[in-house]
Amino acid sequence: MRRSAISLALLASLLVLLPACRPGAESDAQVLPPWVLTAEVRASGAASWSLTGTWQARHEIPVSFRIGGRIDARLVDAGAGVGAGQVLFRLDPRDVVQQRVAAEAQVASARAETDNAQRERDRLADMLKRKLASQQDYDRAATAARAARERLVAAEAELAQAVNATRYAVLEAPAAGILLDVTGQRGQVVTAGQPLGTLAEDGPLEAEVYVPEDRRADLPERALAHPLGDGPPIPVSLREIAGAVDPATRTWRARFRLDAPDAVESRDLALGTTLTLRFEAAGEARGERRVPLGAVLERGDGPLVWRLVDDRVEPEAVTLLGIDGEYARIRTRLPVGTRVVALGVNRLHSGQMVRVRP
Repeated sequence: MRRSAISLALLASLLVLLPACRPGAESDAQVLPPWVLTAEVRASGAASWSLTGTWQARHEIPVSFRIGGRIDARLVDAGAGVGAGQVLFRLDPRDVVQQRVAAEAQVASARAETDNAQRERDRLADMLKRKLASQQDYDRAATAARAARERLVAAEAELAQAVNATRYAVLEAPAAGILLDVTGQRGQVVTAGQPLGTLAEDGPLEAEVYVPEDRRADLPERALAHPLGDGPPIPVSLREIAGAVDPATRTWRARFRLDAPDAVESRDLALGTTLTLRFEAAGEARGERRVPLGAVLERGDGPLVWRLVDDRVEPEAVTLLGIDGEYARIRTRLPVGTRVVALGVNRLHSGQMVRVRP
C-alpha cells in the first residue's frame, strides 16, 4: 500500500513537469530578436580639408594711358560700375594737338615736294624723247621723285600716329565692369603704360585660393565653395593653376570656375569677399569607406555587411580593399553614416529583426 502511494506521487510529479519539457517551451525563450552592436560607415583615408580664398573676376584689366602726359581730368572713383568705352581719365591735350599740327604740316610739305619732283621727272622724260636731256639727268629726276614719294609716306604715317595720340589722350574703359581701385589723380604726370586702376570685367566670378606646396600634387579637380555667411555651397572646378610657386609665400595660385554660373545669384558673390573651398576626402569620390573589421562577413560568395533598415538587417555586398588594424577598408555604395552590424554578423539572415544594444 505504501509502495502504491509512492508511485502515485511520482506520477503526479511527472505530470507537473511534463508541460515544461514540451517542444514549444524552448521556442518561447527565443521569440525576442537578438541583441547586436552597430557602428557607422566612415570615410576612408585622410580627412576632408579646405582652403580660404576670395571671389575674383575672371578678367582683371589694368587700365593705363598709351602715351605719357599730365592728367587733366579724373572722371571715376573706385567701386564705380562703368560701361565699355566710358571715359575714365583725360590728359592735357595741348602737346598732342601741337604734334598733330606739326605732322599735318610735314605731310603738306612732303606732298608739295612730291608733286614738284614728279613734274620735274615728267618734264625730263619728254625732253629725253626729244634728245634735249641726257639719260643721267632723267635718272636723277626719277630718283628724286621716288625719294619725295617715300618722304610723303613717312610724313603721313607720322600724322596717323599724331591723330592716334590725340585719341590716346582720352582713357576709356576697355570693357564693362567694376573699378576695383583707382590710383591716378588730376595733375599727376604719368608715363605710357603706368597703371592707374584695375577693372574687373563683368561676367562669372571665380574662386581664387593659394595652394600649399604639399597639396599641389594631389589637388582635386572639383570642390565645394562656401560663400561668407549661410549661403548654400557652390560646385566649382579647377580652371588653372600657376606655373610657378610664389617665391615669398611658397604657395601656388589656383582659380576655380563655377560649374553652373547661371544658377548662382549675383548677391551671393561679391568681389573680394571671403570663401572657403572644401575638398572631398581622399577616396570619397571612389566610394571608399571604413568599417570595423568584425562588420565584414565572408560566406564564400563575396564579402558583405549587414545594414540596418527599420530594425531589420539587409545584406550589402562590398569590396574588401584592405585591413588597417581594427578596421576594414571597403568600397561600397553606402553613404557615410550608415549604421551596420559590427559584431555577431555570422548569426544573421536577410530580413531578420534585431535589437540594437545602446
